[in-house]
Amino acid sequence: MEKLMKSVTKKILLMGALTALITAPVQAKDNVTLRLDWVLGGYHAVWHYAKAKGVFAKHGINVNLREGRGSMTTSQTVGNKSDEFGTADGGAMMVLRSKGLKTKMVAGYLRTGPSALIFPKSKGWKSWKDVKGAKIADSAGGSTIFLFKAVEKAMGIGGNKIVLVAPPAKVSSVLSGKADGTNSFGFLQKPIMESKGTPAEYLSFASAGVNVPGLAIITHQDMIKNKGNLVGRMVSATQEALKVVQENPGAAIDALRKVKPTLNRAIHLAILKSSFDLYHSAGSKGKPLGWVPPSDITNAQNILVEYEQIKVKAPISDYFTNQFIK
Repeated sequence: MEKLMKSVTKKILLMGALTALITAPVQAKDNVTLRLDWVLGGYHAVWHYAKAKGVFAKHGINVNLREGRGSMTTSQTVGNKSDEFGTADGGAMMVLRSKGLKTKMVAGYLRTGPSALIFPKSKGWKSWKDVKGAKIADSAGGSTIFLFKAVEKAMGIGGNKIVLVAPPAKVSSVLSGKADGTNSFGFLQKPIMESKGTPAEYLSFASAGVNVPGLAIITHQDMIKNKGNLVGRMVSATQEALKVVQENPGAAIDALRKVKPTLNRAIHLAILKSSFDLYHSAGSKGKPLGWVPPSDITNAQNILVEYEQIKVKAPISDYFTNQFIK
């Protein structure tokens, strides 16, 4: 009889536990926006693939991915709290931070700066020394204008002529012969130039020692102060996203094309794969994905001050934190 009572009691307790699990309210996910740096392209597949695979949901986040219109704009929408998070060029965010915008990098994305000189392979340029005296297409107001000056100084290749064109005309100005090369994101423009029938190469500004951090996850400093748990989960989701996209870039592009089916799969797959080379920098060796090298921020601030983009140096901790990196 005693054994029977114990058996019945166990069953009752088990049924009670199951009922509690079934009727327990599902914990709500935090709704956040992630404003990208630019209109959708291959390198943005990382975010759409992570969302499709449930990476953000796994970390208790319901993310609304929004297209961008430039890193300056994204930094400002995060700075005025219209968006909780953004992917923005580290240099652009640092400049705005120096002017009072209360944003910070919480994870590195493209930790090597993507700025580069892209040119037809037929030029035969093998090093920066070969570039001296060239005609370079660039756009007024863009960061590559002053960064290229830093490259010229570092490499001793002054005397180049800058041909100012609208951003969409950079590649076409090279293909038409109006310029020998163009300053832009190397991993982005090389596949585009090659899709137009011109084999291309590029020299990265980072190879000349001019490495202003590329894209990073940014947020408002109030989010760090008041919603640190959420920021930490977003950073963890970012680290996982950067990992899984490298494991299956083809599936990532397919996920992106479900959102924007007009994207050419081959071109944007090449862009995505090329972006993987920038997930690390010389200063991040042996560190987790997303970790921001303090030396990169120091170097970047020195360049930005020298070329008068930042007026007064600040402690580098104003610009970034690694406190959420695991």
